[in-house]
This record gives sequence, C-alpha cells and structure tokens, in this order.
Amino acid sequence: MTKMTGNPFYARGPVEPQYFANRRELLQFFIQNVEDASQNKNTKPDNITILGNWGIGKTSTLLKFQDIIHNDKKDAINVFSVLFPLKPSVCESADVFTYSLLDAISKQYSISIPLKDRIGAVIKEEAKIWEQWKLESISLSPELRRKSRKLDLVDALTRLWSKLENKGIDLVVIMIDDIHYMLTEGWSGSLYDLRTDIQALATGGTKYLFIITGPKFIYPSMHEMAEPFTRLFERFELNNFDLAGTREAITKPLRIAGIHLEISDDVIAQIHNITDGHPYFIAGMMRDILRIHEKETLTLYDFEQIKPRLIEHIARTKFEDDYNKATDSEKQILLNCAQLKNKIFSPSEIESKSRSKLLERLANKELLVKLERGKYSLYHPLFKEYLNNISQ
Repeated sequence: MTKMTGNPFYARGPVEPQYFANRRELLQFFIQNVEDASQNKNTKPDNITILGNWGIGKTSTLLKFQDIIHNDKKDAINVFSVLFPLKPSVCESADVFTYSLLDAISKQYSISIPLKDRIGAVIKEEAKIWEQWKLESISLSPELRRKSRKLDLVDALTRLWSKLENKGIDLVVIMIDDIHYMLTEGWSGSLYDLRTDIQALATGGTKYLFIITGPKFIYPSMHEMAEPFTRLFERFELNNFDLAGTREAITKPLRIAGIHLEISDDVIAQIHNITDGHPYFIAGMMRDILRIHEKETLTLYDFEQIKPRLIEHIARTKFEDDYNKATDSEKQILLNCAQLKNKIFSPSEIESKSRSKLLERLANKELLVKLERGKYSLYHPLFKEYLNNISQ
C-alpha cells in the first residue's frame, strides 16, 4: 500500500504545507492581516510572535504562511517574503545579523515565482551593495572596522522597499525563526536594536510585516529585558492538538497522498492519548504505522498488536538522544522529576543542591518545559515513561 503511494508523514523536519493541519485561528489572522495591509495603503500590518515548545510546528507554520502568500493568494496580492532561520553565529553582532538577513533576502526572492521577473533586478542591484559592504568590512583591520560606517538595516530595507514598491509590491513579510538566539547568543541590547529598527521602518512609510518564533519560556525574559519589544507583536501560542486536531493531522495527509487506509475513531483516540496530541509524535507514529501495517483498515485490535513497536521506536530514536544530551547531574534531576506524582512541579520538590540552576539548564535544552516562574514539567508523558523505565 504505502510502497506504491509514498509516505506523507515525516517527523524529522517541518510539515509540508499541503499536509499542514489545524491552527485555524492563527492562519485566519495571518491571511486577514496580509490582505488588509497589502490592499489598503493606509493600513500597517500587525507583527506576529509565534511561541511554542520543541516540535510543535513553528517552522511548519512559517512555511505554510509562505505557501499561502505565493500559491493560494498569488493572484490577489503582491507580497514578497523571506524566511530567516537564526543560529547562534548569526547573532554575534548587529553587523553579522544585518548582513545575514539581507543575504537571505537576496537568495530567497527566487521562490516568489510570480514575482521573480518583477523584482529580480531590484534584489540583485541591492545585493551588490550589501556584498560590497561585506567585502570591505572583512578586509579592514579591526581598528578601522570599528571606525568605518556600518551597514544600517533600516537604511538598507528602506531603500529596498522604495524600489519594490515601484515594482508593484504591496508588502514584504520577514519571518525570523528561533528568535531566542537573540537572547542567549546575541550582542548586548540586540532586542532593543531590533525593536528600534522595526519601529523606524513602520514610521518611515515602509510596509514590512515581521514574524518571529521562539519557545514559550523566552517570552517572560523578552518582556522583562525589552518590554516595548513585545508590544510590537500580536502573540500566538502553539499548543498540542486537541482530538479534532489529531484526527486532521492523521487523515489529511492520507487523503491528499491518496493512501487508502481507514483508521477507526478509537485508534485515533488512542494515538491522541499516547502522543498527547503532540505533532512530532503523531507524525512519527503514523510514519511507522504505514511502514508496518499492510491492511487497508486499522482496527483497535491491529493497533494494540503493533503499539509496543511504535513506542519502542520513539524511545530509541528520540528519547535516548535527548537523555544523552544531559550531563550526569542533569540526568539525575530528570530521573527525580519522572518519579514525581504530579505532572507540574516546582524546584522545591527536587532533591539537589543546584536544582534551580539545573532545571533552568534542562529547560534551555528543551527536556523540561518551563510553564511559568518556578513551575516545570517534563516535555512529554512518553519521555517520563522512558525515564521511569531507566530507573527500574
């Protein structure tokens, strides 16, 4: 069955836009936001923050946004977008961040197929200026580099906007994935700098819509360190799917891929309970089901027969690696957390000298979820089960 049609489920990367499920409120807000800003000269777009923990679908959402802009809405709006995934090295300094963002713009315009011919010459022309700045910056000695004029993000994007607008572009969407690297690896005041630039662009007559993503635990830190920064964004949180969302995440890829597999409601409910509605585990479990199960129906009896293999594979491919990311002292904390009765716990319930510091480090490694100040949980019930099996 699956060998002939392929396997649409993939857990090790973003979901392909055609298989994207749920998140209707966020998608509707994005569509309305983009349409309003691009079709009305006097309407400024609302910037968006998407917060969610590991594997919940933040990058998949950004790819879905791009698909909406460049496919679903290509005949109604003229919007150019760029997806800029942050990494620690990009956040070392304002100069590196600025050039890396501009470099992403110069490379990604080609994915906007309907706009490619219209804006290609403009992007290439600006890219030459950006590249020349980079070469000059590298060639200068450190002393001269500090005294030389830096490439200003606002200037560069303002100049770019004036040329794009003349070519009929109504809006530019800049998506910055993993904004937390600005906090953990960025130069001093990085969020303040970005906030100032976004405000300057908005008041300077340009039309840039900024969308940022990050784990939930960064929002309080962002708010405390740069409170005006958070006011620039409409905030959305991605949580685990409810049962209806899990059903769509299972049935939609099957339908679109043309795979004739009928899954009973009680099996979908079981998958939902086991995965806790987490998109990563749903995709991983369904990928294995299509590999293992050869019938055109999947009953609860069939599912119970293969369930141990499904869970064992998750433990081997995910939980072992996660556990080994922890230091010895962090591993002991994880094992202690797994033995607690309550799903949500506080540092005072953990027996360890440096418990608060260790819990914070585990949250940064996304092995724990920091729910609020002083409240944590393991990132998934299956991980807790895995840890308890280790203890035994």
